[in-house]
Amino acid sequence: MGVIMPAILDLLYREYCRARLAEMRKQLLIAAKRSETLEADHHPAKQGDDEGADAHRKTGQGMPN
Repeated sequence: MGVIMPAILDLLYREYCRARLAEMRKQLLIAAKRSETLEADHHPAKQGDDEGADAHRKTGQGMPN
């Protein structure tokens, strides 16, 4: 009985660690996908965008609806 108990505890601890690592990997993958999605949704302004806005300011007309 003295040898069985440490072996069971070792097995349980290894299983706990394995499950915890799997959960952390899953969280990292979810975080990576979210950041990729946010980057894909973000479209930085280009220099040409300013020229179009200036044309509307010069004519006094607003942006078309």
